[in-house]
Amino acid sequence: GEIVGGSQREERLDVLQKRMKELKIEEKELWWYLELRKFGSVPHSGFGLGFERLVQFVTGMNNIRDVIPFPRTPQNANF
Repeated sequence: GEIVGGSQREERLDVLQKRMKELKIEEKELWWYLELRKFGSVPHSGFGLGFERLVQFVTGMNNIRDVIPFPRTPQNANF
């Protein structure tokens, strides 16, 4: 598993338009997003931290199920 994941948004209008063409995405569907990029934007990125994976790493547990406070295992709840 992974502990963290991250990404960076594409802020270059020409690259976005080229990629949309390749994927056959209509520009009119995302006009508002392209409009934001038309006048330039600051490069920005972010990340997500898997809390349960972090706890597993810090505690040295072998199985993530041992650190999940509210398990979501299919067919595990008796109703």
